[in-house]
Amino acid sequence: MRKAFCTAYSGLAWLALALGVLQFFLAGLGIFGASSFSAHETAGYTFHTIAVIVFLLALAGPRTGRDIGMGALFAVLATVQIYLPELRGDVPELAAVHPLLALLLLGLAAHIGRRYIGSGAPGAPGSGATAPA
Repeated sequence: MRKAFCTAYSGLAWLALALGVLQFFLAGLGIFGASSFSAHETAGYTFHTIAVIVFLLALAGPRTGRDIGMGALFAVLATVQIYLPELRGDVPELAAVHPLLALLLLGLAAHIGRRYIGSGAPGAPGSGATAPA
């Protein structure tokens, strides 16, 4: 069961990464007037939900300090991310961090994804990682 949680932990991180890439496209559609930002917002809330689930899976699956820490950071940064655009009227300089934080979240999602699925996964050639007991 724990192995399944570890796989789900990494698998949802890969899904978040794909959704994050889609977010850039959806933001571009909104910026250039092809559509509104509603699809970008909806996908952002979905990303946030996935990030929280990734954290919960880190508690249930790998249970290592590293995985729990990365899962918590992922969830906290995703929470900050959804509130940054609301600051554009009061503190536009802080709201401007929104796309930069998105890049950081994509990198963190890729790192989490590689933990148990991909080239960094336990048992992968050259990974040196071991599966949790």
